[in-house]
Amino acid sequence: MKKHFGILLAVFALLFITSCSTTSHTIDKVNMNGSYTVSDVRVEGVNTASSTHKETFNDAGNTSATILTKVKLETTVFDDVTPNCFIGSQWVLPHNGYGTYTIQDNGDCYAGKRNIIWSVRTDQGGQKKFQLKIIDGQKAKTVTQGYLLDITDVTAQGFTLVSPVEVDGQTAYVYYEFTRN
Repeated sequence: MKKHFGILLAVFALLFITSCSTTSHTIDKVNMNGSYTVSDVRVEGVNTASSTHKETFNDAGNTSATILTKVKLETTVFDDVTPNCFIGSQWVLPHNGYGTYTIQDNGDCYAGKRNIIWSVRTDQGGQKKFQLKIIDGQKAKTVTQGYLLDITDVTAQGFTLVSPVEVDGQTAYVYYEFTRN
């Protein structure tokens, strides 16, 4: 009897362990676990009139020139850095959900590694969402705030994350292009 109880207990323990560790990071038969580089970041939905700046210069020789410059998007994403700081960032997304992303030293960007918890969720409409929680310096179970991003264009080579942001009273969308390393 003790032998059967021990075997039964081992089977239940094995079932419990595997059921707790089978978080699926698979979308359309593509496993998202791995290492990635954010190869491009673009922002769509911003009124171009509010995102360009026009200046007219007149030097001592009465020569004038008009220069149109793109105003840098100063919106912070993930309560961290501006969207352009994510270009070239390195992401490690392991099976256990405890990953990292590292911002490169790009001028105004706060460089360094951030510890995260990540997962793939499905919303009520069936859309796959990338859930991200930044856990730097905190225990994972105490972090209650996070971010949900839409997942699009999933292939074996990478995927795209889309997140809404508020820019000058407008809703814009930041597209992060992830390329598998």
